[in-house]
Order: sequence, then structure tokens, then C-alpha cells
Amino acid sequence: MLAHFGHARNSSRWGSTDPPPKTENIGVTCVVARGRALFWQGECQGQTIKILRGVVRVVRLIEDGNRQVLAFYWPGDIVPVHALSRLFTADTVTPCQIVRSNFINGECLRDSLRDVDQIVENMLSLLQMMGKEKSISRIASLLLSIRSHLPSDTKHQKRFQLSLPRADIADHVGTSVETVCRTLAEFKARKLIELPTRKTIRFLDIAGLSRIAHA
Repeated sequence: MLAHFGHARNSSRWGSTDPPPKTENIGVTCVVARGRALFWQGECQGQTIKILRGVVRVVRLIEDGNRQVLAFYWPGDIVPVHALSRLFTADTVTPCQIVRSNFINGECLRDSLRDVDQIVENMLSLLQMMGKEKSISRIASLLLSIRSHLPSDTKHQKRFQLSLPRADIADHVGTSVETVCRTLAEFKARKLIELPTRKTIRFLDIAGLSRIAHA
């Protein structure tokens, strides 16, 4: 069963004026437009959300109006739910295809435990990355961590689609958009990466990026 979602927040949680489709023993597959919330910080989310296609970010909204991007979730990942979901907003970075499932069978229960393990792992990775003193090291570390998740550019061999906006990278590693742009330009000048377009990347020197990430 395939449903399409992608309207504004004030229509419903899932971005549609129609009620969400009823779930049965299998999940409901939904197509969600870019920039739409799957759930909001403070809400109770009672379903598992598995990503089939696209990228989802989880964001902690701060009282001063700023945000911290806590993690990115890729195809095959389970977005954290249950009590943990009250702590952050989950929204789509790109158009996404997801599966929403109720906790009604063994597979869903396994997924619900797996998502807790996943967010703990992501938080530990974030803490380790934020412990790096220099932003250049944090950005190199992020590029290496997302490399295996980036979709290939079908038109050019060895290029990948850089799915994450510069602003998301900045809010994840704790720096400014200007610093991210300047650092990517420096990596390009040092022939560590190529940036054929703003939304594509080619990794030229993984060992060099690793040295910077661990500096």
C-alpha cells in the first residue's frame, strides 16, 4: 500500500488533510516530500519508521531558536521512536519513501529495540566527533562516516550525490555554513575530494581525509 504525504504541518502530523491510512499486520509505505516532519519534538510517536529511500535527520530544537542536528538516517535505518522521540524532531532532508508499522508483531518489536541501539550509537559517534578541537577534523570525520551511505551519481562513475545541505553539515558538527564551505574548498584544493557540482562529490584521497579526521 502506497500513500503520498507532503503538505504543511498544520494539516496533520503526516502532512495530509486526510487521516493516515489504516495499518494492518504489515507496514504502510508512504512517500514523503523533502522538508516535511515525520514527527515533532514533544510528540508521542507510537510507530516504527523504516527508511526505504532518502535521508532523514533528527534535530533537537533549542530555546534560543537554534538547532542541533543529532544524526542522519539512511535507507535501511530505523528512525528512533517511543519515549526518545519526544526529545527531537525528525524530518526529511530529501524526498523519502518510508514504512510506518505498529508494534503488532515480532519484527516490529525487534525494530523498536534496534532503533534504541542505533540512536545510542549515533550519540556516541557525535560525542566523539564533537570532541575534536578543530572543525576541519570534524568535517573530515563526517564525510568519511557518510561516504558509504551516499547514493552513486548515475551519470558519472565514482561520483556520489552529496545529499546533505551545507547548513545541515554545519549544524551537525557545530560550526558555521561559511566554515563548511571554506573547508570543503580546502579539501578540494588539497586534492582530497572533487566537487563537480554543489550536490556531487568524489573522494580522491581517503587516507588523507582520515589523517585529518584523526588529527
